Amino acid sequence: MSRSNPFSDNPFASNTANTSPFADPAETSYSLQNGHTSVPAVSSGGAWGTNNGTAFDSVPATIAVDREAGSIEALKRTETLDAKEKALQAKEAELRRWEADLRATGGLKPKKNWPNRFCPIVHHDIAAEIPAALQGTVTKAYWSYLAMVLCMVFNCFGSLMALCVIGNGDGRLSGWFLSCIYLVAGVPIGWWAWYRRLYNAAIKDRAVTYAWFFLMYLIHIAFCIWSAVSPPLPGANDWSHTGFIACVKAFHASKFVGVLYTIGGVFWALESLWSFWVLKTVYSNFRGGGGEAQLRREVAQSVATNAAANAFSSRV
Repeated sequence: MSRSNPFSDNPFASNTANTSPFADPAETSYSLQNGHTSVPAVSSGGAWGTNNGTAFDSVPATIAVDREAGSIEALKRTETLDAKEKALQAKEAELRRWEADLRATGGLKPKKNWPNRFCPIVHHDIAAEIPAALQGTVTKAYWSYLAMVLCMVFNCFGSLMALCVIGNGDGRLSGWFLSCIYLVAGVPIGWWAWYRRLYNAAIKDRAVTYAWFFLMYLIHIAFCIWSAVSPPLPGANDWSHTGFIACVKAFHASKFVGVLYTIGGVFWALESLWSFWVLKTVYSNFRGGGGEAQLRREVAQSVATNAAANAFSSRV
């Protein structure tokens, strides 16, 4: 345009010194101002002429993130979840106690399914009745009970072979009768004396029931160790236990019987070790869960209840 036109120069256009004479005004241009990259300016033809002005600053806004506030909120969420989990566990224990009370009063009778469906005697379901945290411990105790039954069956078989192979002498007949008594009486006693007590203790979460289990299970371990060693005592029949000392005596009469008594001693020794491990596991869980303090409270509550009942009956 001619210089006589007062509108020939755009007062808002920037005067860029380093402009290439070969630049295409239709293309995009970039300029660096104040350390920031500018958005390309688009040329436009109008009454004001060609617009070579710069555009706005394109630096994105900075978004501030409060990491400390986020960690505090995450910690609060974790604490809330832990509280809900404890509440659910307490509710589960309460429901199991109600279920046990209903069964005790005859309101809810579970279907018998053990030892098998053809000849069911009692109800036994670890997965459905025992809390998930204690299922592993109760399962180990159940294996201990099954191993005890196996040891007693083999013990009776070994005593019978000693009677049949070596003959009726030196108390082998009475030893076989004693082994039969151990089998017939030991299987139900072991079930009700210590395994079922642990089973019920895990369901009802009662410390007194755990205490009875510990007492009965110690007797069970002592019997297993006695059977594994089978020491000769005055007036006792050492043929009724297939143990290590009895196997030495059996080898002098028959190698076959001696091998059977050695295998029986190994079975009893393994059962003793496994039972000791189960006892240690149960006691660790019992003590870690505050069982000792709970036992003292239950004993004190029982003593107070009995004293109040006796005082009331004496007044009446």
